[in-house]
Amino acid sequence: MKYYRLFTFILVILSGLILSCSSNSNNEKTSSTETTENTDGATSGIIDQACSLDPNIKFSYYLPKSFEEGKKYPILLLFDPQGDGHFAISKYTDAADQFEYILMSTSAIKNGLDGETAGHVMQTLLGSISSQLPVIPNRVYVGGFSGGARYAALLAMSGSGIQGLMIAGAGFPIENWKNLSPSVIIAAANDGDMNLPEILALDAIKDKGQRSRLLIMRDKGIHEWPALKKMQESLAIFTAYAVRDSIEKDKKKLDVVLSFFDSLDKSDYCAASKIYKSLFYERILKTLVYQKDVDKYGKAYGAMIQSADYLAEKNAEQNLIKEELGIKNNYYAAMGVKDTTWWCNEMQRLNSSIQTEKNNLKQAQLMRVRNGLSLMCYMNLDKTMKANSNQDAHYLSVLYRYIDPDNTESWFLAAIMEARFGANAKAIDYLRTAGNKGFNQRARVNQTTEFNSLLGDPMFQDVVNKLPN
Repeated sequence: MKYYRLFTFILVILSGLILSCSSNSNNEKTSSTETTENTDGATSGIIDQACSLDPNIKFSYYLPKSFEEGKKYPILLLFDPQGDGHFAISKYTDAADQFEYILMSTSAIKNGLDGETAGHVMQTLLGSISSQLPVIPNRVYVGGFSGGARYAALLAMSGSGIQGLMIAGAGFPIENWKNLSPSVIIAAANDGDMNLPEILALDAIKDKGQRSRLLIMRDKGIHEWPALKKMQESLAIFTAYAVRDSIEKDKKKLDVVLSFFDSLDKSDYCAASKIYKSLFYERILKTLVYQKDVDKYGKAYGAMIQSADYLAEKNAEQNLIKEELGIKNNYYAAMGVKDTTWWCNEMQRLNSSIQTEKNNLKQAQLMRVRNGLSLMCYMNLDKTMKANSNQDAHYLSVLYRYIDPDNTESWFLAAIMEARFGANAKAIDYLRTAGNKGFNQRARVNQTTEFNSLLGDPMFQDVVNKLPN
């Protein structure tokens, strides 16, 4: 069976993908403390507040444990692709405490916003930073993950006075980075992230001044927010560049930064790959050269990038990334053409290959392929469901489960589609599977109209009651 309307959707997405997202980016949520206090007397916890410029826009912020009344601090504004501001903050409170930064986020920025709405929200947030929080005016930084990273880049490149940008799991149009504003950019991606090629492409920049202020981070993993140590390092980097640019007067903070780098180097940080380690040394050199004695790192970096192991790893990865494009295109062409049985067999083979592959570089390539397919399937499924193209949406919901069987969203959306077709037993079973895999949005289930016909079913109520609120 050929799904021509579906194929049209795919072509649109392929030719004009603006925002990327991960439907399970926040699977591992950490708890956070909610209060309604103002900054007066607040020394810990995540605080929720309304913007004075537009009370309809809410934001959350975290003050470092060392917070003192009357003192001002640098601030990092974080954007989550799903608009989960508390998650974005709570993941990095230890980094904020260590380097004395305020963290801020909002539920008002998330994937799918039109440009006018996003622009209004971000402008309002910037106004709130200056008027409602004890912030050093020229030490405002912005960061984000996936679609949130793309919004962060738009804000940083808009002439808004943002000092530094930290993006993860998404690139940005390098040609928009002009006049070294923001003054430093940190771009991170894990080796299994389908957007890794975007991050690698940034390193092709020619301008020497910009190259010295573009820092690339790599690590093992999938398309997800960076690990805590990566955010700690990011704040260390922002601090060191602030000293270099004379907007941070306390030069003793360079000692703290170097000590932190030394502690990372003595650990297994970035030890999984010669590429990761070389980039780590490169970040140290860019951050502290001419400010601190980092000669030992210069020698280590020089030796590493000339080593046979490094060159072999680099060459192998480049070849795999070239091969990756062809693999992805073949799968994209099969969407809407191959039946679900073919997809079931093909995805079982792909997922088995990922689990059994011994070569880390090849395994990462296959993970990027799968994650790219998952994202593509999710975005097209979302569009077809909203358009009530139920035949196409049902087909995609089956594919989504086969492609990404551990993704809770794939099972939740499958439950919705089965309910649309009146297959109540399947809908309940898929919702139960979503819950068993970690789906924790009971309120979302209760707001889903497709489940209204199941409200009187005790099996459905049992499944819903077991979901966290």
